[in-house]
Amino acid sequence: MKILNEQEKRDLLQEILIELSRSQDVLKDSKARSDYFLRLESIYFNLDSDNFRHYYSDIFACLTLIEGDPSIGNLDILAQNMQTIKDGYVAKNKDDHNELIDISKEIVKLYDHTNLDISRINYTKRMSGETLSELTKAKLVIENLQEQLKKFKQEQKKATENLNFESQKLKTEVRDGQEKMQNEYITILGIFAAIVLAFTGGMSFSSSVLENIHKASPYRLLAISLILGLILFNLVWLLIDFLRDINGKSIRKWWLVVAINILLISGLVFSFVSYTNHWLENKPNTGKIISESKQNTELDEKTESSAHKRTNNIE
Repeated sequence: MKILNEQEKRDLLQEILIELSRSQDVLKDSKARSDYFLRLESIYFNLDSDNFRHYYSDIFACLTLIEGDPSIGNLDILAQNMQTIKDGYVAKNKDDHNELIDISKEIVKLYDHTNLDISRINYTKRMSGETLSELTKAKLVIENLQEQLKKFKQEQKKATENLNFESQKLKTEVRDGQEKMQNEYITILGIFAAIVLAFTGGMSFSSSVLENIHKASPYRLLAISLILGLILFNLVWLLIDFLRDINGKSIRKWWLVVAINILLISGLVFSFVSYTNHWLENKPNTGKIISESKQNTELDEKTESSAHKRTNNIE
């Protein structure tokens, strides 16, 4: 049996662990198992001192290396092969002094430490997986919350825009209402002004006409009345039309204006024609004049007869 130093034993043990992690068939035949048993005995058995004690750090480093690189091996395969070595090892070889070489305790410790680290690594990996899963879930929750926050901000922005729009709309409606109310006030005042103007102008004109009716000729009186009526009517109509424009109403009864203007102008034309033909002058009563002339003649004759009789009597 070749005698190895401590570092060589440590390196050989890691090499054996890596080989046992590569395939489940590595210990399939008895010769292969015997070869691994001899190699383990060369590591652990010491002729002049206590048997070799492996380093826990070496086992952990080797298992970590296997776990980190799947091309090297697999920890589950290593655990199965270590189980096979532990169950199949039987002390039957002898040393140079013809003493039995027995490393059963060392193999059990190696099996125990290997399985312990494998379990720890698997647990750590499972915990890491769960942690990663929880982190993934937390990431999804955060993304969901961010999405909800984004939607909330959008909804808040939309609600703010709607509120601004409604407030602007309300402001516009209030302003339009105020303008409409002002227009209505102006309309009402304009209507009263038109009524007062028409009433005052009509009354003034009527009073003037009635006061001077005996002084003016009928032609002049009629012409002035029609002209003033035409002017007054058109002024009132212009005022009402202005009020319509203020209130945005474009419906107008033009036919009424035209008809009244035609009627007044026709009256002016009639007054001119009647003046030309003397239709409105007072003509004397011919029969009455003749009757009065006859009465005067008879009265004169009676007067002359009475005078003649008195003259005769005197003579």
